Amino acid sequence: MKKTLLAVAAAFAAVGAQAATITIDTFNAPDVGPITSDLNGSTTVSDAVRTVKYEVLAGPANGNGSDLKIGSATFPVGLLEVANASGRDSQATVTWALAAGVLPGNASNIGFFLEIIQSDGNTTSLDFLLNGGALASFAIAPNTVNQGVSFGLSDPQLAALSTGGELSLVINGAVGWDLTLDSFGFSFDVPVVQVPEPNALALVGIALAGLGFTARRRKA
Repeated sequence: MKKTLLAVAAAFAAVGAQAATITIDTFNAPDVGPITSDLNGSTTVSDAVRTVKYEVLAGPANGNGSDLKIGSATFPVGLLEVANASGRDSQATVTWALAAGVLPGNASNIGFFLEIIQSDGNTTSLDFLLNGGALASFAIAPNTVNQGVSFGLSDPQLAALSTGGELSLVINGAVGWDLTLDSFGFSFDVPVVQVPEPNALALVGIALAGLGFTARRRKA
């Protein structure tokens, strides 16, 4: 009888996981930029979606040769673009208000997800902050083109994110670095529950009928 019950349960059991994403920013709107800054200066722009801080760390004294754009200022529309001329280094910090409990409770393999249109020939560093404190650090490989990339998160990092707050992404690279992103968010797996085929449902019906017959025999 226990074996039969297990067989019935197995017909409706989870059989795997399905990849899913939650998007934090598509970079479609509101528009930002192009914004620039002079050497050792910074420019900050805030809107309903995000706050962007752009700093110039090395290179010519004026603001030429380095800029950041989001939205319709990019081509095609709906990207975050950072471009640095030769000899110029900048740092971009994008901050979002992250709601508590944004990730589903039954998710697994949770990580940050970036749709990368292109990165240049150098490694690009990604530092994530939560409420101003260090959370995680990753890197985009050189010459990443048209690729979705996930960066896995540990249980302590996920516990911190579950409370919500200000989530910041700090982007930098070697002098002259360039990077174009299409979206940012979370990737994760969710359980997939098997929908029994007609034959499986028929077997379940037979099993249940057998259980009922057994119960009646015992009563008799």
